[in-house]
Amino acid sequence: MQKIHILETKSTNTFLIDAIAKGGCYDEYDVIYTQRQTAGRGQMGNSWESQNDCNIAFSMLLRPSFLPIREQFVISEIACLAIAEALDSFGVKNVSVKWPNDIYCGDDKICGMLIENSLTGSRFSQCIVGIGINVNQEVWIGNAPNPTSMLLKLGQENDPVAVMDKVIEGIIGYYEQLKQGKKEAIHSRYLARLYRREGFFAYQDAESGKPFMARIKTIEPSGHLQLEDPEGSTYRYMFKEVRFVLPCGVTKE
Repeated sequence: MQKIHILETKSTNTFLIDAIAKGGCYDEYDVIYTQRQTAGRGQMGNSWESQNDCNIAFSMLLRPSFLPIREQFVISEIACLAIAEALDSFGVKNVSVKWPNDIYCGDDKICGMLIENSLTGSRFSQCIVGIGINVNQEVWIGNAPNPTSMLLKLGQENDPVAVMDKVIEGIIGYYEQLKQGKKEAIHSRYLARLYRREGFFAYQDAESGKPFMARIKTIEPSGHLQLEDPEGSTYRYMFKEVRFVLPCGVTKE
C-alpha cells in the first residue's frame, strides 16, 4: 500500500482514475490524498466545498472482483462504518450515517463520499472510494445548509492526515471482513448507524414534492431505501428520489 500526497488537485477521484487510465501502476489500498481539493465531487453531481489546508480529501483504490455487482452497496457500508468509527475514536459524538453515505454529527454533515466503479464484463475491475472530511474548517461560503467539522464539534484542531490514516485502517479492516464473507454482520452494523434509524420523520418525494412521514424499514443490498409510513405502506427509493427534511425545514437528498 502506498499513500501519495498531491499538493493540490481538482478531485482526488479524478486524479486517481486518470492516472490509472494513463498506465500508472497502482495496487489495491493505494491512496491519493490532498488538503487542497479545488473541485471536489459528490454523489449525482453534488459539489464538496473544502477550505485549503483545513480538511482532508482522499481516494482509495479497491479491486473487489469477488463481489457480485448487485451487492456493490456494501462498499459504501464499509467506508461509512470506517469513517464513523474513526470519528468516534477522536471523541466526536452522535456520529451517524445519513443514507446512502453522508456522515452526520447530530443533524450536521461532517463528511461526504463519492464511489466510482469500473466493470469488466460482469465483475468489478476497480472501485475508487473518494472521501472528504471536514477537520478544521469553521466557515463555509457556499449554500450547504448544515456543514460542520471536527473542530466545531470538539473545540480543538486535529491532524487531518491522522484522521485519514484512522479511516484507512478501518476500511482495510472491514474490506478484509468482506472478503471473508461477513456481509450480514457489516450490513447490520451499517443499519445500526443510520441517521433517523428509530421513529417517524419528515421526508419529501423528489418527483411530486409531496411531504410525508415515514420510518426507515431497511436498506436493500442494492442500496435501495425502504420507508414505511404510519399506515404500514412501504415505499422504495434510490438516491435522489427522496429527500430528508431537516429540522430547519431544508430538504436534503
